[in-house]
Amino acid sequence: MNANRPSRTAEHNALFRAIEYAQRPQARIVSDPLATRFLGAPFRLAALLSRSRVLGELLCRYIDHRWPGSRTSLVARTRLIDDYVARALGSGVRQIVVLGAGFDSRAYRLPGADRVQFFEIDHPNTSAEKKALVGRLFSTPPGHVRHVPMDFQTETLGRALADAGFVAHDRSLFLWEGVSNYLTEEAVRTTLSFIAGLAEGTELIFTYVDESVIRNPSQFAGGREVQRTISKLKEPWTFGIRPDNAAEFLRECGLSLDTDLSAAEYRGLYYGHDSRIGGYEFYHVVTAHLPRAGRSGAVQGQEVHHA
Repeated sequence: MNANRPSRTAEHNALFRAIEYAQRPQARIVSDPLATRFLGAPFRLAALLSRSRVLGELLCRYIDHRWPGSRTSLVARTRLIDDYVARALGSGVRQIVVLGAGFDSRAYRLPGADRVQFFEIDHPNTSAEKKALVGRLFSTPPGHVRHVPMDFQTETLGRALADAGFVAHDRSLFLWEGVSNYLTEEAVRTTLSFIAGLAEGTELIFTYVDESVIRNPSQFAGGREVQRTISKLKEPWTFGIRPDNAAEFLRECGLSLDTDLSAAEYRGLYYGHDSRIGGYEFYHVVTAHLPRAGRSGAVQGQEVHHA
């Protein structure tokens, strides 16, 4: 499948969240009780076995050795974005658009999420699978979530959102996590430019990979391992940004960069600066806003590195 946030990648991410949920409540960095429900039989078995303290520790060690940094980066990234979205929910945002939603569960598990309208946009195959899974999770489909099938490579985001009932003049938060690295630069620029043309106060949470990991993965811990995996899955990474050029890239699309955290930085917020935890430093999470809106504060408040 040539898609954004493909279902196999989405399932890997859900597995890491499910393994984290198997931790003792006080030890969890992310609490996602729905993650296991998005897994197929083999991964669901792994998640269930991880509830054993010994087996869970062995599984984490295996993953961390095989794909250095991938699990801890994903867990910390999920928590960071959870915190950002929670702030937006408390600051008056009226719509949240999840681009390449995969098996994202924030609309169903974050407190207050049911008070705003969510639009979950994804490739038609993944969107249909997600909608069916959600239908089995709830006796009544959540009315605050709309599933919007779309292919970022061939379809227009504005038309897809308009057809789904998106209100362009309402203040919105766009979440674009784990998607841009599968797209073309043109597709990324087109989407960001669309967001930049929306209502004052609209903000963005966006992830990208350092373009160097695509050209020379061996210079990053975990780079070669992730490239081998995505090659086997036939889901190659095709786009990245130089971190020292992120602000300029967003400015060219009409947005102003607020924060840029690498995996090492956002992992440090939740795991502490443990020298035993490393890898995946090529992954970045950024927040941005429309310049005319100023810094509205919906996603502020973390210790951050300003690009």
